Amino acid sequence: MPTVSINGTSCSFAPGQTILDVARAHQIDVPTLCWYPKLPTVANCRICLVSVAGQEKLQPACYTPAAEGMVVETESDSAIESRRGVLSLLLERYAGEHLAAGKGREPRNEFEEYVVRYGVPVAPHGELGLRSGDERPGDTMIQHDMSLCILCTRCVRACEDIQEVGVLDVAERGAHSHIIVGGDGDPDHAGCTWCGECVRVCPTGAIFEVIPKQRFGAEALRTPDKVARSICPYCGVGCQIDLQVKDNEVMRVTSPWIEEYSPNQGSTCVKGRFGYDFPQHRDRLQAPLIRKGWMRNGDRWAWTGEQPRHREGPWHTIEELGQQRKPRPPGRSVGKSRTTGLPVIEDQDVRDRVATPSTWYSAFREATWDEAMSLVAQELLRIRTEQGSGALAALASAKCSNEENYALMRMVRAGLGTNNVDHCTRLCHSTSVAAMNRALHTAAASGSMREIEEACDVIFVSGANTTETHPVFGALLKRAVAKGAKLIVADVRRTELASMADIHLQMLPGTDVALYNSMLNHVIAAGLVNQAFVAARTRDFEQVRAAVQPYTPEMAEKITGIPAGTIRHAAEMYARGPNTSTLWAMGLTQHSTGTDIVASLLNLMLVCGMIGRWGAAMIPIRGQNNVQGSSDMGAIPFAYTDYRSVTDPGVRGEFAKAWGVAEESLSLETGMMVTEMVDESSPIRGLYIMGENPVISDPDIAHAEHWVRSLEFLAVQDLFLTETARWADVVLPGSSFAEKQGTFANTDRHIQLSDAAVSPPGQARRDLDILIDLSNRLGLETSWQSPAEVMTEIASVTPSWRGVSYEMLLRRRAIQYPVPDADSEGTPFLFADSFPT
Repeated sequence: MPTVSINGTSCSFAPGQTILDVARAHQIDVPTLCWYPKLPTVANCRICLVSVAGQEKLQPACYTPAAEGMVVETESDSAIESRRGVLSLLLERYAGEHLAAGKGREPRNEFEEYVVRYGVPVAPHGELGLRSGDERPGDTMIQHDMSLCILCTRCVRACEDIQEVGVLDVAERGAHSHIIVGGDGDPDHAGCTWCGECVRVCPTGAIFEVIPKQRFGAEALRTPDKVARSICPYCGVGCQIDLQVKDNEVMRVTSPWIEEYSPNQGSTCVKGRFGYDFPQHRDRLQAPLIRKGWMRNGDRWAWTGEQPRHREGPWHTIEELGQQRKPRPPGRSVGKSRTTGLPVIEDQDVRDRVATPSTWYSAFREATWDEAMSLVAQELLRIRTEQGSGALAALASAKCSNEENYALMRMVRAGLGTNNVDHCTRLCHSTSVAAMNRALHTAAASGSMREIEEACDVIFVSGANTTETHPVFGALLKRAVAKGAKLIVADVRRTELASMADIHLQMLPGTDVALYNSMLNHVIAAGLVNQAFVAARTRDFEQVRAAVQPYTPEMAEKITGIPAGTIRHAAEMYARGPNTSTLWAMGLTQHSTGTDIVASLLNLMLVCGMIGRWGAAMIPIRGQNNVQGSSDMGAIPFAYTDYRSVTDPGVRGEFAKAWGVAEESLSLETGMMVTEMVDESSPIRGLYIMGENPVISDPDIAHAEHWVRSLEFLAVQDLFLTETARWADVVLPGSSFAEKQGTFANTDRHIQLSDAAVSPPGQARRDLDILIDLSNRLGLETSWQSPAEVMTEIASVTPSWRGVSYEMLLRRRAIQYPVPDADSEGTPFLFADSFPT
C-alpha cells in the first residue's frame, strides 16, 4: 500500500483517503471544527491546515488527498500560527469571557478546548459584537444561543445529509451570516422532527436541549456523575443511547459517537432523545399494592369482597367512557414561537403533571413485598391445584429484557405447568412469524438495516410509515434514496415516504393480496423469474404460478384501484433490482388475513430471488424495542427459545433437563394466545402480567376490561397503575429500562447490552429479581444472581445464541445472531446458501 509520513510516522493509506483520514486511522490528532464524520466536507473553518513538504501554502487536511511519499507536519509553526489566528477571529464574536486570563480557562466544549490548547487570548469583542440569530423562542425542546455559534455549519449539514430534513440553513452573507430555522423561524413550519441531530454535532453548545439545562443547570450537564450506555425503550430500531446521571436522576440523553458500531450510528429521534423522563415521573409505583378486600389470617390469604369476582372501582369503565364526548386535548407547547401568534404554555414542566387519577389508588393499600409475593404465589398455586394448569396464563413484555422474558416463560412453563404465555407480538407481527416460519422456517429479519443504505438498489416498503414510527430507520431510507436507490411504497395513505417514492401503489384497504399476486403474475409473464434461485432454493413453484394466474394486472386494477400499468412498472422495477430489499410493518400484519398477505409478499420475494445476499434484505419492521427478543426467548404459546416447538418431546426433554424439572411437568400442548385468553369461552381464571396493558392494547378494549374484571386473580408487574393494573389484586412495582441491566434484540437481530443508570424508585424492585423471587415461591428452584447468569443459561438452550455472553457484549455492545460460538463475529445477513427448511 502507498504511504505518507505524518509527524515522522510512516502511515499507509488507501487511494481516495484524505490527509485527515490517514491521520485519524493512525491515531494522529488533527484539530477540526467544520469537519464531522459522514458529513459532506466543506473545508471552511481552516483549523485543520497542515504543512506539506513542497507546498508553499498550508493545506486543509480534511480536503487534501493523501499521495505517495507525501511528508506532512500537523503541528508545524506555521500551522499553529494559522490555527491561533482562526480561533482568535472566531472568539471576537463568541461569548468566551470565562476563558479570559486569570479565570481558570476551563473549556466547556470542543471549540474552547482548542482555544485553551493553543493559548489563544480572549480579546474584547469588536465592532460587530456577539453573533445573533434565530434562537427558536418558545421551543420547549431545542433552543439556540447564537452568541456561541461559530458558523461551522455542522448543524445545517447534519439536518440535511443525515436526517434528510433540511430545517436549518445559513441566512445572509459575510458578517451578517447566521443560522435560521426555516423561512419564518418556526420549526413546525420548517418540518423539524426534534431529532436532536443538530444538538449532537454542535461543537460549542450553541444548540442545546432546553429542559435538562433548565432543570439541572449548565454546570451539572458538563459534569455528570455517571454515563450509562443503554438501549432506547421505544421502537424496534434498537438505538444505543447514553444516559447522563446526576444525583440518581437521568439528566439527559446523549448520542454515542457516530463512528461506533451501533444500529443507529449515534442518531436518535425525538422519542429517544427527549422521552427519557418517564422513569422519574411522579406517578411511578414505589411500593407493592394489594386490593382492599384481601385479608391475611396467619399464612393464608382470603378474599372478603364481592362474590363472584367482578371488580368495581370509583372510576368510569372503558365502556362508560366510550359513551361520553372526548375531552379537548391539552394545549401544545412545542414549536409555538412568537411568530405564530399563539401563547406559549409555561405554567409547569409537563413531566410534573399527574397522569394517574387519585381515585385509581383508592381501591388499594400499600403492602410489604412479602405480603404481595405470598399472595401472588398462593393464588396461582391454588388455581393450578383446583382448576389445573390450563386455568393460568401470563403475559410477557416487549418492553422488558431478554433475560426477564426468559425468566417469565420459564416460570410459567416449569413453575405453573402451562404454555399459556404470550405478549404483544400477537397484536403486531405474529402473522409475519406464521408466514415466515411456514415459508422459510425463520422468524427474524434476513438482513441488516445498514445494508439498505450501503448496497440496496430498490426498496419496497409495504404498510409501513417508517419516517414516523421508526424515525432513525426512516432517515436511513431517505439517505438511501438520496444516494440513488429506487423506492416503491405500497400504502393506502400518502405518507412521507410515499411522497418521495418512484412508485406509490396506493391500493384500496384490504386488497394487499391481490396487489402482490398481480405483481408476481406480471413477473412470471415478463420472464423475470430468477430461474436459478427458484430451482435451487424453492419448491412448489408451479402451484404458486397456478394460484396467481387469475391475478392479471387488469384484474388487480379493478380490485385495488391501482392502474395496471403502474402495477407492471412496480413489478419490473422490483424484479430487476438487481438488489431489492423488502420491508413491511403493521399495515400488512394487523389484517385478519395478515398471514396470507405476508405469504403473498414472500412469494414475490422468493420468485425474484431477493433474499440471501447483501443488499437484498427481508425486514419485518418490529414495533417495540424488544418484540423480536421476547419472541426469540419463547414468550409465545407455541415455542421455546429459537422457536422450537413445545409439542416436540425431544425439545421438552432438553428444557426439562436445563431447568431441573421432570419432563412430564412441562406441557406438550400449544398454549393460548392473548386473543384467545380474553375470549368469552376462555378457561383462564388466573393471570400474571409483566409490563403489558391489554385493556388498552386489545382490539376490543371494552371486552378486554370486562374479562379482566371477572378473573379470580390478577397480578400486574408494571411501572405505573395502568388501565389494566387498576383492576389487579396485586400490583408489583417494577423497573424501567434505565434501572436495570439486560439485553434486547432489535428488528435486524442485534443483541445489545443495556446498563443500569439509576436505582429503582422507593421500594420498587428490578423485574428479574421479582421473577426470581416468585419462581422460588412457586417451587421452581431459581438461583440466578445476575442477568449475566441468565444469559449463560439462555445461550446453553438456544442454538442461535450459543456464543453470546455478557463478557462478549461488554466488549462489543452489539452482535447480530446467529452467534454459533464465542469467537463468532455475528451474522449480518442470513440464507446465503440455503434456508433452514
